[in-house]
Amino acid sequence: MNTFTLNARIVPPMRLLLLASLLPLSLLDAALDPAHFKVDVLAEGFTDPQEMVMLPDGRILICERTGKLRVWSPETGALTEGGELKVAIRKDNHARECGFIGLTADPDFANNHWLYTYWSLPDESSHRLSRFTFKDGQLDPASEKTILEVATDRDDSTCHEGGSLAFGPDGLLYLSTGDNTNPFSKPATPIEEDKKERDAQRSSSNSNDLRGKVLRIRVKDDGSYEIPEGNLFKPGTPKTRPEIYTMGLRNPYRITLNSKTGTLYWSEVAPDKQPTGEEINQAKTAGYYGWPYVITDTKAFNDLSGKAFDPKRLRNTSKNNTGITDLPVPREPLHYYERSCSIIGEVYHATDSPNAFPAELDNCLVFSDWNRSWFKFIRLDKDENKVAVEDLKLNFQFRKPIDLFFDKGILYVLEYGTGWYDVKNGRLIRISYSTEFNQQADPSADPRIAGMNAKLPGTKALQEATCLSCHNSQDRLIGPSFAEIVAKYGKDPKAPAELAKKVKEGGVGAWGEQPMPAHPMYSDKQIAEMLNAIFSTEPAGGHKQ
Repeated sequence: MNTFTLNARIVPPMRLLLLASLLPLSLLDAALDPAHFKVDVLAEGFTDPQEMVMLPDGRILICERTGKLRVWSPETGALTEGGELKVAIRKDNHARECGFIGLTADPDFANNHWLYTYWSLPDESSHRLSRFTFKDGQLDPASEKTILEVATDRDDSTCHEGGSLAFGPDGLLYLSTGDNTNPFSKPATPIEEDKKERDAQRSSSNSNDLRGKVLRIRVKDDGSYEIPEGNLFKPGTPKTRPEIYTMGLRNPYRITLNSKTGTLYWSEVAPDKQPTGEEINQAKTAGYYGWPYVITDTKAFNDLSGKAFDPKRLRNTSKNNTGITDLPVPREPLHYYERSCSIIGEVYHATDSPNAFPAELDNCLVFSDWNRSWFKFIRLDKDENKVAVEDLKLNFQFRKPIDLFFDKGILYVLEYGTGWYDVKNGRLIRISYSTEFNQQADPSADPRIAGMNAKLPGTKALQEATCLSCHNSQDRLIGPSFAEIVAKYGKDPKAPAELAKKVKEGGVGAWGEQPMPAHPMYSDKQIAEMLNAIFSTEPAGGHKQ
């Protein structure tokens, strides 16, 4: 039996979870002291990075939305280019989230050198799952094997394309796809049948469509694929696609498989309007998850007549639906929390490798949040039921984590960067652990609040809220910078009250066509403190703490 060191004791792995749950909080807190987690920046300067994969020799490949494949070498620390795909590029509100969006390596990569990619064709409204040979540091375009194509809509501000790729321990390939809808219209749920781009019934809850799903296939050596047993619909079932493993998904942006059990996990990005909430979902078997009819603990949306959907009797009667009408009862998520942007990590399995995460985190599912840049873990029991959700505190200011995985017990994090589109300051991060580490937080390390008074309670609240995903102190993202807001409203005594109302209720038009969602979760006092902090903003270099 393998054993691992835990606080100078030798403990069988099967008892680690139980022991961690029984440890006095003082011992558990000491083991998870953020000073013991060392954060190293391995590489930076990525443009809209999407997904990464580690090769057997330790090299890490990163795909950028604009088409490039980047290669980081652990031997030299150098970042090089490993090829490029010609992809559809966002232009205004066309193809908003298209590009090179998914990447993984074959389980037998050391022998066959195969990479799997999910990318947007530039001249056809389709995403393609392809296999390429990657050898001598370069992706060979001539080696492409087209495995599967997913038809998409690209006009009317459609987004949510998913794109995450992962292999399970059984060798099956999983691919996530988004609902490919416009989420900005008035109804809380996209079910406007007369505007197909605003109807997720045509995709997510359509059993005959590959969008809004996690697909599961077995890829054969010649690039074709077969359907494994246990998918949601058996091959030949009328009005269904046999590739579907889970359906009724909004934007399963990242997926992961438990390397020991094969259980599928994914993070589900939440809508702006109520009811809403981020979901961490789990599938031990194929199933249906309810979008666009329900969310979180089966809170039901209303149909266009104002009547709430019945989660136990869901029917897809949209004229855009080509699949079955009567839908299964949706499953509830493993975990959910307030609207933001969840990013799934992996289930950690304790190891005695140097600088691995502590054994107290054995059998914990680590996840992050793109907006808030924090990390948490879900403690699981032996049957992968949720036991508790706890903070994983780290003394480092992250820039929107977008992908993460463990290797030999060390956590690797890919950061998107501080903007929204065409961001050029993404980073590759490594997080290792030792009780000998003593990493302290750097309070000046957050570029999003440059020129603001960091001591104000509203500044801290902004850092913990979702606001800094759309606004920065100095840089315009999809919303104005705080410096621009000060320049426009700073001398207007009525502005704080008017802006407080807009924050609470949402709005559109003052700074462009991108709507700002309502924020009813914040109290009037919290909003006033945030606005006070915003109005403390000075142009870059002008504010001194």
